[in-house]
Amino acid sequence: MRKLTDEEALTYGIQPIHHQMDNGEQRFRLTRDTGSSYILTLSAHQSGWQSRHVHHQKREFYIVEQGWIVIALWQQEKLTFQRLDPDDSFMLPPGLPHNVYLAADTVVHTVKYGCVDTDWEAVSALDELLRTETFDGKTFLTR
Repeated sequence: MRKLTDEEALTYGIQPIHHQMDNGEQRFRLTRDTGSSYILTLSAHQSGWQSRHVHHQKREFYIVEQGWIVIALWQQEKLTFQRLDPDDSFMLPPGLPHNVYLAADTVVHTVKYGCVDTDWEAVSALDELLRTETFDGKTFLTR
């Protein structure tokens, strides 16, 4: 077996892109020129929400390796929450505004696919709903 270099991966349209987010999360991505990507997210040492958004064509598949997350879903003017623990997974269809709450020291794998475009749009109304919710993180400590 031979290890491929980042330069060789680029010839297949695959590029590593890594970031430390403003909330302290570290995201390690492999992106493909088709618009698909794999993201390994290491949460910060404190819990918190990511950014509220919607993908109009892309699908997102979440797998929790360690810790737990809560996905806030806004559909038909109703806000619901889905908690995922280690080994749980969740397929998010296109067109569903959402946000993800990561507990401290959580590890999440996310696969995105379905279109070439960036396909990310902020949903500020979801921020307003989450601000008015009585969610404090402790609500989801147990199932």
